Amino acid sequence: MIAPVRGFWILITLFAVGCGSNRPSAPNTGSGGGSPASVTGKERIGWDQPSADAGILGSLHYAIYVDNVRNEVADAACAASAGAAGFPCSGQLPAMTAGAHTLEIAAFTLVGSNIVEGNRSGSLQVVVSAAVTAGASLQAEWQNTETEPTRDGLRFRIEKLAEGFDRPVDAAFAPDERLFIVDRRAIRILSGVTVQDPPALSLPDDDPSQQLLSIAFDPDFERTRFVFVLQTMDSREGPVVYLARYREVRGILGQRALVFQAAATGGGDPSAVMRFGPDRKLYVAVGSDDSNGKVFRLNPDGTMPGDQTGTSPAVAGGVAVADGFAWDPRAPIGWIVDNDASAAHLSAISLSPPPVRAIVRAREDLPPRLGSVVFYTADAIPELGNNALIASREGYILRLRFAADDLTRVADSEKILDNQVGPVHVLVTAPNGTIYFCTERAVGRLTLAAREK
Repeated sequence: MIAPVRGFWILITLFAVGCGSNRPSAPNTGSGGGSPASVTGKERIGWDQPSADAGILGSLHYAIYVDNVRNEVADAACAASAGAAGFPCSGQLPAMTAGAHTLEIAAFTLVGSNIVEGNRSGSLQVVVSAAVTAGASLQAEWQNTETEPTRDGLRFRIEKLAEGFDRPVDAAFAPDERLFIVDRRAIRILSGVTVQDPPALSLPDDDPSQQLLSIAFDPDFERTRFVFVLQTMDSREGPVVYLARYREVRGILGQRALVFQAAATGGGDPSAVMRFGPDRKLYVAVGSDDSNGKVFRLNPDGTMPGDQTGTSPAVAGGVAVADGFAWDPRAPIGWIVDNDASAAHLSAISLSPPPVRAIVRAREDLPPRLGSVVFYTADAIPELGNNALIASREGYILRLRFAADDLTRVADSEKILDNQVGPVHVLVTAPNGTIYFCTERAVGRLTLAAREK
């Protein structure tokens, strides 16, 4: 069964996990018959997941079998409320070659390091268009155009700059305005509209456990050439997130030094994001799908600052899957975007006088699947001044405006770029105030086209 929901979703119904069983129940396909579905390979595959409650649902992971080859469903997410058939869920289709394929879904749980997987669903037949096969030249996902005007009359011009990326997770501008874009397996540099070849950093092909998560430039980069990168790797105790410091020389990151690491708890894919704060300390949010993640405050060399007490550099806890971090320099307030099984959350933290600890100033529930966040402080577009802009993997940028008398209270919100470029994974602002964004395969920018009021 194919249903049009922001493009084509392939809907599959799954049974709930049996109450007395250690294995998830066999998924039930509601779409096994009929003609093969025509897909491009860029859609999300969706299903309805019955579950007694969202807590049980949150323990499930999903695998998709393509012609009997297992892939874990990437970027899986479920709605907070159940419908008649269960909780609506979706995930990214894996890369597939052109032609006909058979898809099957299985639910699984993690017991320690063991995968406990239920039986597969009934099969679904699809035909993938040749124009978007894995490894082929990418076709245009979206074209240069303009957005609808915002409530205050801003109309933005959308420009595609480059393609060939693989679901970026973070990006940052160097002081010389080169844009470093972080994929899961490589860091690529965009200068103008030219992507540097070779990449600045590539992870080894023989260790798929390693992934890249976040990037930050040393505040003294022009002197030190230091670039900080959050990465993952497996250890004897399980997956860890570690902070690596590199030296950039002519577009290549080398001389790696590991300066800090933290356990990736919770059983899901590791998540972490980092930013330098106004105090020139490095803040690292390491997430957890069980909401037991932490925020660490570090010196650039990975040591704990002397104005903190105790033996741990952690200054806050309770972080779910960590996807975004930005600073409002006025207070200063750090804004963290994290996601759990039901929603995204925007949390504001400030720092106490020494001994330093984090103080939670506000927490807003937001629509699910939000991530990368920037706090707009440039002069280029005054109307956006002190607004938060948050990337949504549902295909828009969420604009938040704050109350004049309370820097932590969201006064109103609206969507920019809604359903025009596909899922937005990363947001970053250039030194001149231009807004850059990354979709699943491309990087573009927003510039002001007109003021209509």
